Amino acid sequence: MATANIMTINRLGFADSEMQDFAYLRTLAYADVGAASVGEVVCVARKIARNGGGRDAFVHAWSEQGRLAARMAEDAMAAGRPLAARTFLHRAYNYLRTAEFYFDRHRDEEFTALYDESVSHFDRALPLLDTPAERIAIPYQGGVDLPGYFFAADDSGTPRPTVIISSGGDGHGEELYFLAGVPNALAHGLNAVLFHGPGQRGLLHHHPDQVFRADSEVPFGAVLDYVTARPDVRADAVALYGLSFGGYLAPRAAAHDRRVAALVANAPITDFHSLIFDALTSALPAPPPADAPAEFWNGLYRQVGGADWALHATMDNYMLWTTGAQTFADFHRLARSFTLDGLVSRIGCPTLTLSSDGENAVARRQARRFHEQLIVPAKAFHRLATEHGADSHCGLGNVALTSSLVYDWLTDVLTGPA
Repeated sequence: MATANIMTINRLGFADSEMQDFAYLRTLAYADVGAASVGEVVCVARKIARNGGGRDAFVHAWSEQGRLAARMAEDAMAAGRPLAARTFLHRAYNYLRTAEFYFDRHRDEEFTALYDESVSHFDRALPLLDTPAERIAIPYQGGVDLPGYFFAADDSGTPRPTVIISSGGDGHGEELYFLAGVPNALAHGLNAVLFHGPGQRGLLHHHPDQVFRADSEVPFGAVLDYVTARPDVRADAVALYGLSFGGYLAPRAAAHDRRVAALVANAPITDFHSLIFDALTSALPAPPPADAPAEFWNGLYRQVGGADWALHATMDNYMLWTTGAQTFADFHRLARSFTLDGLVSRIGCPTLTLSSDGENAVARRQARRFHEQLIVPAKAFHRLATEHGADSHCGLGNVALTSSLVYDWLTDVLTGPA
């Protein structure tokens, strides 16, 4: 089954599968901050191709590269070279993250062990950063804490504007340090908070029942409770920044919580069901009927699985697992609950909307419509353009540009009189 271009225009061309090729771009994108190297990514991609290009080859090659980077970090630390160790620890994390991304989730103990291994390297790099960083546990519900990180702009303890950053269905809270350009936020004098909410892997691996919930204002409310109580945070200057499916989660939370002083949606998702199923069915000879039976959707899932292992793994790991769906027909039903219908006009804070050229037509239309519906004190829309290499999902292909746009805007909005 062919699929339409849904992730990026400027492809690397390392694999025929668009999803697999995007995984290489995603790993390589973090080279800007030392968490990858062009040579290593090309080497791994060639190794995977030589070994047949399949799922096992992908996971094995990236795991091997991650563990090599971890050994290099150990050597650097033993030699008294902490900056080199930090670089290699970030690469170890990034490469093992890539391996874990497509690991078979049904081998759950190994899946979780690989995730924990990747995060251990990210955590070991925290004391080697240029500014203070700490792991945090945010009280949530039923004795469950949301795992996360607090990155301070400096060690003065001065209350500062703060941005809470949320990823989406296939994101890692740790990965946001690179994807959302946290070092850029810190350089702008902003604190940054990363966290894993329901449906996101840092929580889901250890609490399998904590799947995505449509009312994202509940977990975001817990995060806002924690953040606004900190003495090093200006409680009147807290922003939300949502990337990918975070473009649904963060706007939904902002519509319900007046503590949000600014919102960035990269990119807004007003109708998750329409976005996903347009992309998956656009290559069919005819659109499916509105009342297509469950077997149609389960058959589509099997058809995709036979044609593109990376797309099938994406559907299994980041549609079914994250929502608690037992079948693809279940996911088709559950996806309808994630909508901003009637909520956009309730957002009351300044809002920045980002939209990438490489997103599909439905995503681009939803971003424009979201921006048009906003009734806020200030709003801005920015297109992440192909000619700037920022056309990939969330502007991944040019993190430096995307994060500069976000934190320049947030600084202007948040750094008014205390």
